[in-house]
Amino acid sequence: MAKRTKSKPAASAPSSSSSTSNDLNQIREIVQLMAGNDVSYFYSERNGAKLELRRGSDLEAVKDLLQSLPISSGAPISYAQAPAPSLAPAPAQPAPAAASPAAPAAGASAPEAVGPTINSPMVGTFYRSSAPGEKAFANVGDHVDENTTVCIIEAMKVMNEIKPEGVRGTIARVLVEDGKPVQYGQPLFELKA
Repeated sequence: MAKRTKSKPAASAPSSSSSTSNDLNQIREIVQLMAGNDVSYFYSERNGAKLELRRGSDLEAVKDLLQSLPISSGAPISYAQAPAPSLAPAPAQPAPAAASPAAPAAGASAPEAVGPTINSPMVGTFYRSSAPGEKAFANVGDHVDENTTVCIIEAMKVMNEIKPEGVRGTIARVLVEDGKPVQYGQPLFELKA
């Protein structure tokens, strides 16, 4: 980087000084245009000079970082939110519940998880069976424990067998539709309390 001197500039310097201020003004205009048009990257080459500007996060660097991170096998997180829509026959359940005298306690609120849940340990695509048309790993009414494979989650072209971690019981509801994307910690199955 050039050092600044306190001596008076030469006669030809004012033109370079004005061109420098013009260049800075052009760069400021480019930055304003980038901000106004939501552009995150700008590159220009002119008269041997290169200008490269970036705004915000470098998405390619973030993608590379995420791909280099190991997949965690930690215990899944249980959310306090209402579970995803059930694959269990929804019309058949509300009609008998409305007819029973104990139903008013349930009210008209969204169905909440009654028992423990088996949650997704990773982000990926949920599959109930090993191949289309094959028998599902786990169905409503099946008893599961730590050694039972309940589904497969495909993540980055790898099929990961999912087993309940620290929970066991009988499956009451399947909370995710086959072939749908799931998030880390999302409830997949509800067990009977």
